[in-house]
Amino acid sequence: MAENEETEQPKPKRKIDWNTEKIMSSSALFISVISLIALLYQSYLAREENKLIQMQQSASVLPHLNQWYSDYNNLFTFVVGNKGVGPAFIEDVDITLEDTYEFNNTNDLFHHIFSTTKALDTIPYITSTLIEGFVLPANEKIDILEVRGSNNIKVLKEVLDTKSIVYKIKYRDVYGSEWLLSNENYNNRSETIPVSVKE
Repeated sequence: MAENEETEQPKPKRKIDWNTEKIMSSSALFISVISLIALLYQSYLAREENKLIQMQQSASVLPHLNQWYSDYNNLFTFVVGNKGVGPAFIEDVDITLEDTYEFNNTNDLFHHIFSTTKALDTIPYITSTLIEGFVLPANEKIDILEVRGSNNIKVLKEVLDTKSIVYKIKYRDVYGSEWLLSNENYNNRSETIPVSVKE
């Protein structure tokens, strides 16, 4: 080995001088990081709580439309009712008859059926219309068709059994959430329980 060749010596490790000032600044940094984590966690909890409160508020005003028939004491009625706890704001009514005729309200549907069906054209009936813009309050119902008399009711039922009527009623609650009541087949089953409409 040459004399002028320098031997490599390991560099001495840097020693941290833990004086009071460095301890204080490190502690402050650590506390800041912990505070930030706590703040983020609190924000997350607050968001979850807000979601829960919104769900509770929505449930407290939730409309629940349903459709049924009533045949009692020689009076037949075709009924749409709101069995929920809040008003239902009707957004859209879409009715298809025999896959051919389209209606946006129940009044026109029944006028068409009665006027174009020979067995019904002399039967007296009363209609009330369910249409876009209609508001159905909680625990209220609308009789969209009324027919009196046992013979008239018998004929009406026989005719309706031969008709294909598919309805879709879209409505919203006071918070703007949309719902759909329909007798249309979804996956080979009839969905007559309102379902949420997600945008």
